[in-house]
Amino acid sequence: MSVRKRRVFAAAGLSLVAALTLAGCAGIPGSGSVQPGLSDINQAEQLVQFSAFGPTVGASQEELVRGFLIAANSPNDDYSVAREYLTTEYASQWDPYFGVLIGEGSRPYRADGDDAGMLSLSVVAEVEPNGRLLPTAAGESTELRFEFVRHGSEWRISSAPAGVILDRSTFEAIWSQHQVNFLGPEGRLVPDTRWFLSRAALSTEIVGALLEGPSKRFEQVVHSGFPQGVKLTKTAVPVEDGLARVDLTGEGLNNPQAQQEMLAQLQASLHTVNGVNRVELLVDGTPVRDATRPATQGAGVPVGAKLSGIMDGRFGVITATGVEPITGVSAAVEEIDGDAVALSRSKTVAAVRGVDGISIVEEGFTATIDTRGKLLAPSVDDDLWAWTISASTPTAIRVAAPSGEQQELAAPWLEGLDVRALRVSPGGSLVAVLVNGGAKSRVLVAGVIRDATGAPTALTAEADVEMWANGEAVDFDWIDQQRFVALTKQASAGKITLGGPGVFATEQGSVVDATQVFGGGNRTQMRVLTAGGELFAPQGASGWQRVASGVELMAKRG
Repeated sequence: MSVRKRRVFAAAGLSLVAALTLAGCAGIPGSGSVQPGLSDINQAEQLVQFSAFGPTVGASQEELVRGFLIAANSPNDDYSVAREYLTTEYASQWDPYFGVLIGEGSRPYRADGDDAGMLSLSVVAEVEPNGRLLPTAAGESTELRFEFVRHGSEWRISSAPAGVILDRSTFEAIWSQHQVNFLGPEGRLVPDTRWFLSRAALSTEIVGALLEGPSKRFEQVVHSGFPQGVKLTKTAVPVEDGLARVDLTGEGLNNPQAQQEMLAQLQASLHTVNGVNRVELLVDGTPVRDATRPATQGAGVPVGAKLSGIMDGRFGVITATGVEPITGVSAAVEEIDGDAVALSRSKTVAAVRGVDGISIVEEGFTATIDTRGKLLAPSVDDDLWAWTISASTPTAIRVAAPSGEQQELAAPWLEGLDVRALRVSPGGSLVAVLVNGGAKSRVLVAGVIRDATGAPTALTAEADVEMWANGEAVDFDWIDQQRFVALTKQASAGKITLGGPGVFATEQGSVVDATQVFGGGNRTQMRVLTAGGELFAPQGASGWQRVASGVELMAKRG
């Protein structure tokens, strides 16, 4: 199985020493020219300040470790206070920018001989050096090793895990998530969620992430308008009166198409930074013509869609008064009499699972595209390709277009897994698979590689676990490009869990006997369907209220 392993060791039994070794990686600069490492953050302090104190006289080894972890909440002056807990030699070696381990609950400590100790941590997520967050299974525990030497009468730490260790509440107080946007087929903006320290240099760090290019998962999925080797001409991205001025230097910057792509990426990536409402692009100090724009989310991908489904044997858009037929699609779907339907967001193509397999439907045209056994519910992407997967052979995912073109995409990372649902994200850059694990289920996400026409040609060789959910896997759907929702089962309760690539999962209550979930484009439009045909909508923070009955099935949109 090729699911990408977490960098830090988990309950599988890997050695922490092997997984948390020192590395030459570092963060994006808070000041200075954009480089692979962060050598000076004196001018890029946190917007949220934590008081940090050095070691006390006569501190025990355990007190030293706990004080060190608290001091590491403050990155001011290159974590200078945290380094006071380390030996002089190790203080210059310790790399706090290697990533973040995020834990919850107590942190039991035990001595390991006279000169070492082990700290037990219940890890909920880790943040990689590039800012990508990956969750861990709830209850997963790891032990972190610290070594000590005496300096006179005082202990100091001579070895510790690379990176910093934070509890979740502290992490969310001093770090914030932002979308670093790249470009997919037809210029669609594709967000990649990253976490950054909430400090004055945030705009510089986000631009630095754009200049570094897509993360490994996205390398073959998206492209960037920023030519390779381009860098900032100044030490930072200045923001004055809401205007972020991004001044670049390098080869290829005078290409008009590249300029428009860069500006689109900048606008979409900087719009969540407090105090930024406009972006100006400059090349070697000269503003690019027509390149001062509002910092907005950009065009992105439209995801909102009205709920469609089957009531009284009729297929169409479900309204307050009944079912509104969809021209060119409804009659064919009703004729197939299927038990699972995916409808394109354009409402022009549907994929239907019937007794003979899965068929693709377009106005005046119906064709069977997959007759394998144990077929799961289909998906239809924004380029109108129908996606099918069999629970018995999940490593072979098939795609088919109304034109008759078909392709088989290898997913070796699904080998031996109990797959329950497959969904393609809005925009079509990611594919997510809900995998059953009994007491715990998980969502695997991989990238979709497409040609210039938007046709899917392959999947990325690896997939990431982007969410864990308690219970047996039942159903899954994307809400938008950055969020999804999973339905799992514990006894008779259908548990709803929200998550997404690079974010923390949150449980959103439960609905008895739930069988289907619909993403809808935003939380208020989510719907849950029960085995008895009752339709539920969100109410309050985590409640659900019945809004309709007699619904035979919900069609997934996309």
